[in-house]
Amino acid sequence: MYKIHSKRYEVHYYEVDFAGKAQLLALLNYLQHAAAEQAAKLGFGFEDLIKKNLAWILSRYHIRVVRYPVLGDKVEVCTWPSGKQGIFALRDFEMKDEEGHCLLVATTSWILLNLGKKQPARLEDFLPERFTLDKRALKDDFLSIPQLEKAEREIYLRVLMKDLDLNRHVNNVVYVQWALEAVPDDVLNSKRPIDIEVSYKAEAFYREEVISRIQKQESEQDLVFLHQIVNRKTGAELARLRTVWG
Repeated sequence: MYKIHSKRYEVHYYEVDFAGKAQLLALLNYLQHAAAEQAAKLGFGFEDLIKKNLAWILSRYHIRVVRYPVLGDKVEVCTWPSGKQGIFALRDFEMKDEEGHCLLVATTSWILLNLGKKQPARLEDFLPERFTLDKRALKDDFLSIPQLEKAEREIYLRVLMKDLDLNRHVNNVVYVQWALEAVPDDVLNSKRPIDIEVSYKAEAFYREEVISRIQKQESEQDLVFLHQIVNRKTGAELARLRTVWG
């Protein structure tokens, strides 16, 4: 079915961690690539939209990992436009191993932005109903992520050239990496994020400095952290995240 786009990937040596499992960022890059490929095929990819002074801006991301693939594994990503929520376009994802077992599911929310007016454009003009599939891989109404009450730890980072995307602002997966960098070492050495929610608030640009803040959230069963990424100079909130570890 043309509404669902499939793409196969192999987990390479440079995409795994010290335990030989795929890094979260590698998996997010697979999703990003598959989504961009389908958008281009359907006529609303980067090259199509930039000519009209438009761009897709990621607003929300929710990823739930069932199992991390390991070095040499071959995975298949399936993605599709999954509908609309007001001014937001939805896109969902599934990732499976070679046996067809689920590795992760994800859902995203996007704004089609008029770059000149800095206002949302009409989705109906660029995402007709015939391209969408009424199916959610991960049901999420994208409620607000709680704000940090008090940062228990914070680290300072600088935007590097490699962090930028085609729009010359920080790629969406980099915000996730910034959040993970603030996680305590004992957690990073023994666990992995299995549920990740991201709310993107503002852009970051080359050479800017950011602060990645973290606070443990009370939970009876899971290890949960709240994260906040802010611009170090202006204090503007760039992203808010919640991660669950297992």
